[in-house]
Amino acid sequence: MLALLRRRPDLALPAPVDLATLSSRASVRSSVARALDSLDAFTLRVLEVSTVVEPPVTVAAVAAWFPAEHAPAVARALDRLREWLLVWGSADLHAVGSVREVIGHYPAGLGRSARDLYAAVNDLALIPLARRLGLEPASQPTSGQQITEAVLGNLDVLLEGCDGPQRDILNRLADGPPIGALRGATLQRSPAEAPSPARALLERGLLVPIDRDTVELPREVGLRIRAVAAGEVDPEPSQIATSDRGPSVIDSGGATEVLEIVRLVELLLQTMSDEPAGQLRAGGVGVRDLRRLARSLDIPESQLALLLEVSFEAGLFAATHAIEPSYLPTTEFDQWRNRTTAQRWVVLASAWLAMTRMPSLVGERDERDKTIAALSADVERHSAAGLRLQIMGILAQVPPGLAPLSEPEVLDRLAWQSPRRASTNRVLAAAMLGEATLLGITGYGALTGYSRALLDGAESGAAFAEANATALLAAALPDTVDEFLLQPDLTAVVPGPPTADLQRELGLVADLESTGGASVYRIGPASLRRALDAGRSGSDVTRFFTDNSRTPVPQALQYLINDVATQHGRLRAGTATSYLRCDDEAMLDRVLAQPGLDALGLQRIAPTVIISPAGISLVLERLRAAGFAPAAESADGAIVNLSADAPRVPARPTSRLARVRATSVPESQLLEVVSRLRASEKLAHAITRSTNRVSQEVPGVTSASILELLRAAIRSEQTIALGYVDDAGRPSQRTLMPISLGGGVVRGHEPDNSRLLSYPLQRITTVSLLEEPEELSD
Repeated sequence: MLALLRRRPDLALPAPVDLATLSSRASVRSSVARALDSLDAFTLRVLEVSTVVEPPVTVAAVAAWFPAEHAPAVARALDRLREWLLVWGSADLHAVGSVREVIGHYPAGLGRSARDLYAAVNDLALIPLARRLGLEPASQPTSGQQITEAVLGNLDVLLEGCDGPQRDILNRLADGPPIGALRGATLQRSPAEAPSPARALLERGLLVPIDRDTVELPREVGLRIRAVAAGEVDPEPSQIATSDRGPSVIDSGGATEVLEIVRLVELLLQTMSDEPAGQLRAGGVGVRDLRRLARSLDIPESQLALLLEVSFEAGLFAATHAIEPSYLPTTEFDQWRNRTTAQRWVVLASAWLAMTRMPSLVGERDERDKTIAALSADVERHSAAGLRLQIMGILAQVPPGLAPLSEPEVLDRLAWQSPRRASTNRVLAAAMLGEATLLGITGYGALTGYSRALLDGAESGAAFAEANATALLAAALPDTVDEFLLQPDLTAVVPGPPTADLQRELGLVADLESTGGASVYRIGPASLRRALDAGRSGSDVTRFFTDNSRTPVPQALQYLINDVATQHGRLRAGTATSYLRCDDEAMLDRVLAQPGLDALGLQRIAPTVIISPAGISLVLERLRAAGFAPAAESADGAIVNLSADAPRVPARPTSRLARVRATSVPESQLLEVVSRLRASEKLAHAITRSTNRVSQEVPGVTSASILELLRAAIRSEQTIALGYVDDAGRPSQRTLMPISLGGGVVRGHEPDNSRLLSYPLQRITTVSLLEEPEELSD
């Protein structure tokens, strides 16, 4: 039972009260669909074949559809299907009721039977085919039955008469799905028109029109064409071709990307701190801000979308709560940037593995033909985390040191593991493999050693997984350097990954030109002015270069620093929110001398002009309170009215971002569900064996026999089973060791719980005296 709940955790939510509820829930269509989505291609094909085989369905009958060497694999697959509660029975196999509904009309890629297909065709549409087959025209259902018998009776002859193009069409439809498009399938061609290969098959009865533009291959025809009745499905997935690169090479390749992704995330958030990206009304980052940030970082927009989604998931930036919200770094970013490179990467990689978002969808068109924005709700996909772990799990199956030669082979393995989702998962999984490369999770297409350690924690929740990944990555990263080489051409070469402090200071005084094993920074007037604007002085910049450079400071650089520092700050700029203008200088003297106006921060910049950092409304209010009569003016000097409008709550855009986590049921909760189910079955068994069982004869009226049985149980300290109806009218069975009866309620506690419980007598439907209460506490 515990193994079943592990495979199908949705059966445990909410916890079933008994086995009957569990069994009923296991046959619900939605639960069966989720279970089928988890089956591999071979097990799913065995299940489909079991729904097609004519009764009685036995293991031998199902295995007969497969090659003889696959018979043991078919038996194992049927055992798995029984464990999943999708098939029941030993000698005769029976699929759960809703399995056929979930599989659909085309199990194992086969069409419907010829009898069913021809029975649905209109009488008039069957007349030309009946004449070609030498049959007299008749009405349905006779015409459909006659044509079915004629086609199937001469099937070998009809197939032998097919040429190459016609055989190609039949082979494609026989492999599945068995439907194809044919314009005007229900219409007759003119005698002068040469039939196309598909129409020739239609006129022979090998294809059946199911609507105006669609044809279907009958099941019997498909089975005759197939070399194997079940189709070409292997019981084991194909092997992934690999090359031996060695663990150190793979880790080094991933470490290079780690350094770059950490640098880009820090640069992105610094850029957003200087110039925040606005939030759209529907949530997310607009196309204009996306392109601006991509140009600033000199990366493609698709890579920028990945950085935004991952860093947002990691909590490094968030939207403000202003009237016009924008995205700004959080305090977590300040803590993150002070950590080591390995620690910073683990935060990003963990967020990517767990997030339920698809960055690859950014920039695509949705069903309304609108562009999907980064950080919007349209990027949310509940299955993203599961698919991401599944594709990483496939890479983890490749032995360490070996790298897959072909990405399509990895995707083929995924399609074998999840055939029902293969059509949609392939594109998304390919994008995830590209994201894993950019994030440094993979190197040369293979999973790195530190990523394997992190993946163990993501899949099993193993303790210390992040610490182990951090330690392994720190060992794979090259040693950081805290110095650089100044060149005569005003460049600084960093011979390795810089420390966080060096990278921050060097990025302030110079512009990064190239990255890799060694980074090159270009020093220029603009970069030096940036450092001076940040509060550094000319002597601070000179000292930084002197203390951290292996080579002497070039004379040209010293001249440039002195020249930029001399010019910096000679022209000053400030802010003023409002001003006072008056031709009477004595009036302005009185304003400056007036007590109580100090809070306005008034400052005289000309004989007739005073400025203030306070808003104009506050300036007017304070001046009028002091006895002056000021008036507000516009930019052209006209008097304007600044009376306030009626107060209103500013409109706030409702964020549609939903932070959803993949549903998972902890092992402890599954164990509790199993324990309750076993206790429920013991209780039901004990009630069945009990000879002392009384029921209410009139609903809501407690009978004397129930009261007497309750009193007897209290006197003998014996456990009872209550049939109880709750407030919502749901019936259930409760186990109780009663201790008192009075006030219209019976009080007591469960055998394995000392918490006092009480049940109103009018809601008790049955009372059973249990003979073996000790079994219920196991």
